[in-house]
Amino acid sequence: MEAFMGMIMPVGFNYAPRGWAFCNGQTVPIQQNSAMFALLGTTYGGDGVNTFGLPDLRGRVPVGSQAPGPGLTPIAQGEKAGTNNNTVIGTGSVTVTLNASNLPPHTHPATFDPAGLTGTTHLQASTGTTGTSTTPANGSFLSASPSGPSSASIYSPTATGPVNLGGVSTAIGGTGAVTVGANTGGQPLAAPVTTTAMVSNMQPYLGLNYIICMEGIFPSRN
Repeated sequence: MEAFMGMIMPVGFNYAPRGWAFCNGQTVPIQQNSAMFALLGTTYGGDGVNTFGLPDLRGRVPVGSQAPGPGLTPIAQGEKAGTNNNTVIGTGSVTVTLNASNLPPHTHPATFDPAGLTGTTHLQASTGTTGTSTTPANGSFLSASPSGPSSASIYSPTATGPVNLGGVSTAIGGTGAVTVGANTGGQPLAAPVTTTAMVSNMQPYLGLNYIICMEGIFPSRN
């Protein structure tokens, strides 16, 4: 089967057969390849006076041009994208850098379990004086009862059958720092992502050589 001039195909061998050339972006003289120049022009490079360029498919994949499908970005014939050429349109690359603008603020589930944290409430009692009032007031201390026949033993060095008293509370104030490690309690906190990372954008691939037909049937429009 004789090929059309300008036809591109992948091959599994490592050379371009007679009448074909590698699609490696090389420039070729117009004078010796006037028919190919009539087909390609300067779409793929060259000065259009003495030389014209061949398509460069090294490390690239071909993408259909002309009118795009629904929701797709138009791609012109000969348009390149990626980091291998300075005329980058902004799509296609071996890797993509994600930064804070690509990732919205989000939350992570978090809990805080104060394992091993203890607290002590101190209830002070006066040992040097006896009580002076039968009515409690703000700032008053428990104290010994008056001595004499009416005195009562209300203190014990040990607790037997302890109960929880009402009206006793603990207030924590001031400032301090808490170091959070591998905890298991608390509430999620929304925070922006401020780091960047390289993410591979390559699909599974197999390296082949692309060649273009330089000598063949000239494709007629009619």
